[in-house]
Order: sequence, then C-alpha cells, then structure tokens
Amino acid sequence: MQMVIENDCLTIRGMVSVQTLTRQDFKQFVQLCQQPEVHALDLSGVVRADSACISLLLTALRENVSGSLKWVNVPESVRTLAALYELPTLDEWQQASEG
Repeated sequence: MQMVIENDCLTIRGMVSVQTLTRQDFKQFVQLCQQPEVHALDLSGVVRADSACISLLLTALRENVSGSLKWVNVPESVRTLAALYELPTLDEWQQASEG
C-alpha cells in the first residue's frame, strides 16, 4: 500500500487488506490524516480491499483535523463492504464528518 498527499488529497494506492496493511502503514496513515491540509481521501488506486480498508476509512474520519473530509473515487467494492458491515453509506459518513 502506498500513500501520498497531493494538493489537499491523501491518495491511497495498491492492495488494502489484512494481509498487506502493516502496523507501520497504519501509523503512517494516521499521521497523514492528521495533517491540516488533508481535505480529501482518494481511493482510485485501491486495487483490492477488505475490512482493513473499512478500518482505514473510519480512522480517517476520527483522525482528520481539517473538519471536513471528502471521499473521492471510492471503488464499488469498498461501498459494498460498507454495506455488508451495515455501516452508513459513505455519503452519510461524509455528511457526519462535516457537521
């Protein structure tokens, strides 16, 4: 899994799974989410995801300090996972993070 901040967007690329997400990756993700310039999370580069990806999304909401986090290019597979776990839709998560 690779992570980079481009403009005001934290972009994730690669596989985001229990097998690939290391403790160091998670710590780095938390640190990046805490950057005040991060206002969006782009998942367009995610090629495979499981519950670890859902955990990252929830962590992003909790750790983001900008006050409003937008989801960008969320793969259908991640939306399906959120529904399987009976979580609010990503749009509802986004609204909750804004207010």
